[in-house]
Amino acid sequence: MRALLLAGVLAMFGCSSADDEPDCTTGKSQAYILTALAFTREEPRGTAPGFDLDGHVSSKPEDQSCGKIDLVDPQGAQGIDNQLAIFLPEIEKRVGNAIDGIIQGAINDGRLLIMMDLSGVDDTQNDKCVNLQVKLAQGKPMLGTDGVLEAWQTFDLRKADQKISTAQKGSFKGNTFSIGPFELHIPIAIFDVSFMIHMRNARVRFTLDQEGNAEGLLGGGISIDEIADGVQNGAGVEDIVPQIRTLGKLASDLGYSEEEGVCKLLSATLSFKARPAFVRK
Repeated sequence: MRALLLAGVLAMFGCSSADDEPDCTTGKSQAYILTALAFTREEPRGTAPGFDLDGHVSSKPEDQSCGKIDLVDPQGAQGIDNQLAIFLPEIEKRVGNAIDGIIQGAINDGRLLIMMDLSGVDDTQNDKCVNLQVKLAQGKPMLGTDGVLEAWQTFDLRKADQKISTAQKGSFKGNTFSIGPFELHIPIAIFDVSFMIHMRNARVRFTLDQEGNAEGLLGGGISIDEIADGVQNGAGVEDIVPQIRTLGKLASDLGYSEEEGVCKLLSATLSFKARPAFVRK
């Protein structure tokens, strides 16, 4: 009798067993090749796209954010951690404002091919468990008349310098996919050098249109020292690397160390567009 009563109570409150957990092993795979990747900016003041990376709204200066106030995204969501959007103009004053164009050129000529590979996709409108791998591809991409990589091309996985980022249990809700936090490695090719950005506590979110193309954001906490180390051998930038390190540390807002009284990471968000593609595994 007690067992029957307990079962009834659990049913009333919608409690589920382990058998009701979403299955991430069923469904199909779908890969997307990034056709555009760009750093986001603060526009207007106090507003920038991004994520609440630390789960906390810093509406006033405080130790946890090293004195930084959170932003608001264009849809009005508060607690957005994206201090790179504020910091980036200072970098561009010193290196020029062609950073996004250089990255786009690397994508179009095949030097920077980033693949997002989804698995376990049952329904792109409503799916509670989808896995993601971010990996590097290689091949000579074909561009459409719009100057953008065409959809449904086939690429090989890059064998050298491959660093695959894996995230589990993402979801589709109303054709919008979201996943995170996880460790994300994003390759960047600028200033005549290629280097890897390691995003801690990263998130990815994108929305599919009627043709299956994706547009979204990826963000996380980055180390300004790692970026400075990556670009220091670029032509004409070696003299400003110390300035980048100093300004970047002043702008950092995540990974607060109570012992040192400083933040170790800078919050950052990049926007991207992607189209369906095939990958030889």
